Amino acid sequence: MSASPPDDAAGRRDRSRRAARTRVLALTDRVPTGWFAGILTVLFLTVTAAFGGLSAVAVAPVPDIAAGTEHRNDQFALTVERAVLIDELRGSGTSVSDGQRVLALVVSVENVWDHPIAASADAGVADAVSVAELDGATANAVARLDDATVAPYLQPGVPAELVLTWVVDSATFAAGDVLHVDLLDFTLYTGQLITYGESWIDPVVGARTTVEISDVGAGADSAAGSDAPTDSDSAPSGESRG
Repeated sequence: MSASPPDDAAGRRDRSRRAARTRVLALTDRVPTGWFAGILTVLFLTVTAAFGGLSAVAVAPVPDIAAGTEHRNDQFALTVERAVLIDELRGSGTSVSDGQRVLALVVSVENVWDHPIAASADAGVADAVSVAELDGATANAVARLDDATVAPYLQPGVPAELVLTWVVDSATFAAGDVLHVDLLDFTLYTGQLITYGESWIDPVVGARTTVEISDVGAGADSAAGSDAPTDSDSAPSGESRG
């Protein structure tokens, strides 16, 4: 059998290479694009591990502040002043049944944003205050301490003293008990495509404080201070005074 001419052998090799390249391109067309990102990630982690791994990112500790100390973020300047246990707190927006009492947390708040912020049970200040002993449950109601306006709006730059209230079982807390309070920082989100408007999201603990509970009983003639909440406080707007 005679040998093939050199140019025919070269042609067969060239055709074989082109066929192999075509098969590779056809195979890659069938691979999902996301797989390439995954492959690159694996290669990156492999190389990184060879050089000692990823460096740990230092997380700043949450500061512990004393009661009466202001914590300021992009939304509020907030100060936890005191905690009061009381039989009933008229005008706070919270009512109790037999076997229950009101736990009230008095806070000073200034809205440092440039928009009014609602201070209600499901928005604003209530979301920013989390009590460990209450499993982080938001307050049942929020009211101004000076005029008993329930769920007030906080205007930018105008300080207000608020009372956040929870209904608790009578035996849950006593005078001298300590509450561990987390003050949460939120990030402002501005919707652009599907959603519009601005909202505060992604809460993180910005500071922690502790406050001791004072028990003022029924509230009347208590020695907790002239500005402590009592059951004889003003009724909220629209209610008659008893």
